[in-house]
Amino acid sequence: MIREVEYNGQIIKYELIRKRVKNINLRVRTDGTVTVSANQRVSMKYIDSFVLSKAEFVIKAVESCKNRIETKSESRYTSDEFLELAEKYCNEVYNSFTEYKIDRPRIKFKKMKSRWGSCNFVKCVITLNTNLIYCTEEMIYYVIVHEFSHLVVPNHSKDFYKVVERFCPDYKRIRKAMGDVII
Repeated sequence: MIREVEYNGQIIKYELIRKRVKNINLRVRTDGTVTVSANQRVSMKYIDSFVLSKAEFVIKAVESCKNRIETKSESRYTSDEFLELAEKYCNEVYNSFTEYKIDRPRIKFKKMKSRWGSCNFVKCVITLNTNLIYCTEEMIYYVIVHEFSHLVVPNHSKDFYKVVERFCPDYKRIRKAMGDVII
């Protein structure tokens, strides 16, 4: 459902998605669209006021998306080169994580819309987004370190980021740069 609210003469248009969530979640996607997810029990009036409370952030984020150069990134590798590079980094990272005594994860590749990678620590499976083909080597390495770190700490706590930082000290800069990759 598409909704609109007005803030200082500007219209903020957003898509409302009803789902089983505890909190209201607001996202500004890289294409500048705004989505809000909320529980069925939350009133429209409350959701609109929530969006208005975030209006300055939303307007700034949408404007930032419009100002980005919308040129599609070129793939940096062939499929084979990418798979070889990912395998090399997975082996390097796994060997670096020996002190954590983790099992060697199964590595899968899949095209994903909103994540660069995922980790199922229970099944010991790491899935890497095939769109990493558009990223630099350091970005690919960071994603692999990030996902392997979930085998040690299965959440995004401070302890998790300590593990990430240990193996990828510049992860904040790299993660920020990954937001600029247009696929």
